[in-house]
Order: sequence, then C-alpha cells, then structure tokens
Amino acid sequence: MSPTTPPAWLQCLDMLRTTVPAQQFRTWFEPLEYVSFEEGVLLLCVPNRFFYDYFDSHFAPYLMQAMKAVYGPTVQLKYKLKPEPVQNPVVEPLLKVAPPVQKNALNPGQRPATLPPIDPQLNPRYTFENFVEGQSNKLARNVGISITDTPGKVAFNPFFLYGPSGVGKTHLVNAIGVRIREMHPEKRVLFVSAHVFKTQYTDSVIHNTQNDFINFYQTIDVLIIDDIQEITTAKTQQSFFHIFNHLQQNNRQIIITCDRPPVLLAGMEERMLTRFKWGMTAELEKPDTKLRRDILISKIRRDGLVIPAEVVQYIAAHVESSVRELEGIINSIMAYSVVDNCEIDLELTQRVVARAVNLERKELSADDIAATVGQRYGVKPKEMASKSRKQTIVQARQLAMYLIHKYTDMTYSGLGRMFGKRDHSTVLYACNQVAHRIGVEKNFRREVEEIEATLK
Repeated sequence: MSPTTPPAWLQCLDMLRTTVPAQQFRTWFEPLEYVSFEEGVLLLCVPNRFFYDYFDSHFAPYLMQAMKAVYGPTVQLKYKLKPEPVQNPVVEPLLKVAPPVQKNALNPGQRPATLPPIDPQLNPRYTFENFVEGQSNKLARNVGISITDTPGKVAFNPFFLYGPSGVGKTHLVNAIGVRIREMHPEKRVLFVSAHVFKTQYTDSVIHNTQNDFINFYQTIDVLIIDDIQEITTAKTQQSFFHIFNHLQQNNRQIIITCDRPPVLLAGMEERMLTRFKWGMTAELEKPDTKLRRDILISKIRRDGLVIPAEVVQYIAAHVESSVRELEGIINSIMAYSVVDNCEIDLELTQRVVARAVNLERKELSADDIAATVGQRYGVKPKEMASKSRKQTIVQARQLAMYLIHKYTDMTYSGLGRMFGKRDHSTVLYACNQVAHRIGVEKNFRREVEEIEATLK
C-alpha cells in the first residue's frame, strides 16, 4: 500500500476485512490500487482484464457497501487496467529471434529427473474391496481395474465416467487411484475436483503464474478430475485442454467424472468434447434393488452391525435415490434405536424411512428445506432469521439459503426477506461461500449430500 493512500480508502479496506473471509480478501481486495477520488468517483486500478471481469461480477457489491458507508451514498466506482510493463527496446528484437525458456518449462514428454512428492488427495476408505459390484456398475468397475495394471497405456484413456449424484463415481475413481499407488508407487497420482482446479487457475492468473500451474499438472502421471461439468469458462477450459493434450500424448492416464454424458455437456468446447470420446465412456446407473441390498449387507458387515434381513430388504426396496441415501438411512435407524432405546425392527424402519424419504414425491418448499437444515444443526428457523453470528447458526442459515436457491424458484431478494430482511448481496455471498466449501471440503460436501438425500 502506498504511503500516500488516503485514510478513507484504508477505512474501506478495514470494513471489508471484517465482512469478507481472509482468503477472499487477500485474493480479490488486496490487489486493488487506489488511484483517485474526484467529483464523487472512486477510481481503482486492477491487475488485468480477467481480474476485472470476475471481481465486478462477484465482489463489487461488497466494495460498494463499504464505499457508501465511507464516501457517502452517491459515490460511484470506476476501474482502470494496470498498464503493461514497457519492454526494453534493445532486448525486444532478441525476443523475436530466440524466445526465452519459461521458468520450469518442459518440452513435450520431458520431465525433471526428480520431482517433489505430492499429496494425491485420495480418500483411502474408497477402495475396490468395499465397492460392491452389480449390473449397473460392472462395466465401469472392470474398466477401472484394467486401468490399474498399465495406467495410460490401455485403450481406456481418457476414462470418462458419468452418472447422477450418489451412485459411486467418486468412490470408483478413488479406488482406481488408490490401487495404482499401491501397484505403481513411482506414479504421481492426483485427485482434484473441478471446483478446486478452477480456483487454482484463477489464482495463477491473478499472480501471473499460469505457466507454473500448467507445468505442475503436466508432471502428473494419473490425473483424476471430479465433476468436470463445473469447468465452464473458456479460459479455464483452454488451460485444461493444454494439460489434457500433454498428458494424453505422453501416455499419462486421465480419469474424468461427470453428472452427464459428453454429448449433453453444454458450454464445453467442441474440441474438448471430441477428446473426451477418444478413450472409454461408461455410465454408472442408479443401483437396482439387488445391488442396493448387497450394498447394505456390505456396510452392515463392515461396521459390525446386527440388522434383521427383513429390515435390509425393506430399505433396499424403498430407498432408491443413491448409495449415500442408503447409508444415511442405516445411520438414522441406528440413532433412533439408541435414542428411543428400542430394537431395530420393521416398524422402526418404516417410521425412519417415511421421515427421510419423500415417498409421495412432494415438491420441496423453502420452509421444508429450512426445517431440514435446522434439524440437522439443532437450529430453529427463527434463529436462522435472527442477527446472531453464532457459528452454528450462520452455517445453518447459509446452507439453507444455498439449498433453497438450488431447489426452488425463490430469488436472492426473496431469500433475504425470508432470513431476517437481509439484502441481495448478503444472500449471494452466503450461497457462494457454501458452493466454495462444497468444492474444497470433502466432509462438508458429504454432509450436504446427506441433507439433500433426506430432502429427496
């Protein structure tokens, strides 16, 4: 910060520090440079066009709130791009003849002799041993096992796995990664969600480290990308395209999960879709009754539970949505059994299933969603609408906003009125926070998925 920066702008930044998470403040507000304040217009300098586009769409409302509090309600905001550095006129002709080698740049197929170890970000609990095979997943599972023998050197590259939420996609690709690390410890394996990939790319653009970002991914031997449908922006797709090409050409394995087949991926570049079809595309369908029963039996044995066969059969017949929902039902039955001090029988099971599964398939309402989230966190709806900043209440409030916006037609403004007359930008911030946490926090993502399974 320049020593001549006026106190008013510093005051704006201090206000933002108290309302915006520290990581987002460092990424999106610290790079702003004060230029001038004349005739009611605050002029700020931004690093580049990408930064401007993203900041103006996502974070400008927070800045305007602080500006109005400090500069007055009529203040206006304008930006200017940071000027490009002027090249040395003596050096410039040399660049045209012999471009300098980029830092850490790799020629096609070349990699450093030694590379630092990386955290593969795999879940060790997701293995082939506890992935139950059935008709709906037999092909995909067998393809996965084949890949582990010679990753990158079989016809199944890339391996594109698609299906609805909760059918075992993440489990299967984790199992592939875990076994490859067991069989080929020298391989660099990385599991990354598309949301995290996007965040990393954005940070690389802001800090002008795109080459390092791409070079890192080009050193991976087995790249597993989860939920590829979330990579929607053209520049992020372009970056992934270069990484994909390099890995594919050098016999590195690429594994992709998606919630739909490539042909239905709207917003994805055609050249990217073409490459997705080069290898093997497999679907994971919702488990049939037999597979649901086998999954339940596997979980019961693994956890050392004692549950009557008629209870298992009833759950398998009535809980159809996903594997996560099946496991959630078992956990709920165990909890009710302990709380009510009763045996696990068919009557208890019917009551729990009726509460957790929407048997009549009623349309979800905002009140239903708020009540379900509140019950999960032990928070009453009136507490969510209060001004309380207690962490549990804030988390329940933000998650309820996110799910209501996802499953109903309620607008941000309507959500604001529902939750204590909050403004549009507050609700937008809450939804973005939840979406970010789902992308980077595995435990929180599973928690949200369990709540969604209950709602459905």
